[in-house]
Amino acid sequence: MIKQHIFIVLFALLFTQAGIAQSTGTFTDSRDGQTYKTISFENTTTGKTVVWLAQNLNYKVEDSYAYDDDESNRDELGLLYTWEAAKKACPKGWHLASDSEWSMLVNKFGGTDEAGKVLKSEKGWNEDGNGTNSSGFNALPGGQRTPNGSYRVKGILGLWWSSTPTGEEGKAWEWNLHYGGPSSVKPHKSNKFKAFRFDANILGGMSVRCVRD
Repeated sequence: MIKQHIFIVLFALLFTQAGIAQSTGTFTDSRDGQTYKTISFENTTTGKTVVWLAQNLNYKVEDSYAYDDDESNRDELGLLYTWEAAKKACPKGWHLASDSEWSMLVNKFGGTDEAGKVLKSEKGWNEDGNGTNSSGFNALPGGQRTPNGSYRVKGILGLWWSSTPTGEEGKAWEWNLHYGGPSSVKPHKSNKFKAFRFDANILGGMSVRCVRD
């Protein structure tokens, strides 16, 4: 009876893990010794394993900035990169996530209407706009640096570059998650779990997530 119970529990755990179809790990950047959490899952189209950094990149290069130019913000939020800097910042064996890779990630975790719930961190978002982070991706609201050098929307938006240009000069695709919306607006939190894709000025500064080659 005990053996049967153990088997049922193990089967349930395996089934749950298969349903989640993801695993976690770490990667140490040999350039500066920083260690990042990772998540991996299967690309159902190709059958290959996809590995993402589960933290924002924090490797200093030219045209990368700490939010508000406050170096202490790097510890949790990483750095904000211009698009050209973002394309060069990932360590060897990794690359800046493409637009199609972001699309695959979002679709893997519920699509544009629901992915924010599981991709977002459990804390840090304004007005309880937090997610469950059940994906392990730990998306943080790191805000952005505007092309004129000012900082905005920390706690409200997390914005990440893709490596893919839009076709319009000076623009590239970015993906972002939102805290939800002000409590004074009804229905409240209408954007809390959504994922958005926009064209962005390549001179602005945004967060970076790398994908293993």
